[in-house]
Amino acid sequence: TTAGPFTVLLNESLSPLGVMRVTDLVKSGFMEGQLLYRVIPGLLVQFGVAADPAVTARWQGRARRIADEPNKMPFLHGTLSFAGAGVNSRTSHLFVALSPNGMRLGRGTPHESTLGHVVEGMETFERVVANYRRSGYKDTGSLQRALRTKGNAAAADFPLLDRIRAFRLAARR
Repeated sequence: TTAGPFTVLLNESLSPLGVMRVTDLVKSGFMEGQLLYRVIPGLLVQFGVAADPAVTARWQGRARRIADEPNKMPFLHGTLSFAGAGVNSRTSHLFVALSPNGMRLGRGTPHESTLGHVVEGMETFERVVANYRRSGYKDTGSLQRALRTKGNAAAADFPLLDRIRAFRLAARR
């Protein structure tokens, strides 16, 4: 990211469909250049809207949703999960849970299940939060809809939001 690197260790046994979707998104180049568009200090950092709206469109809609999977592990500082809007609504929107309030996530919300954990680079997310706080932006979660239709151009008024530079799959540990 523009705030530094991080490494997530995905755990297929926790969410086979979710891990497969993340893998497909990464292999397709979907993650490159997208904004970390929603930052809620002490709760989460969210991303999952491609920089190009045509790319986002290929991964959205009812036909592209994947089924929910039960959460098999309590959320920790650094848990990666899908965000969603109800039952079986997972597409491409992801978040990293932050302490202290991110540990409350993943309970009773069907689309929130542990995909894996940040195993290196949580300080990157601390910098994302610090950058967000310094920017003075109000809640940027409402930016999500405009990003889907206009891509990163929708965030012209938010030049200080961090973004993903590269997102690669590493060999399994």
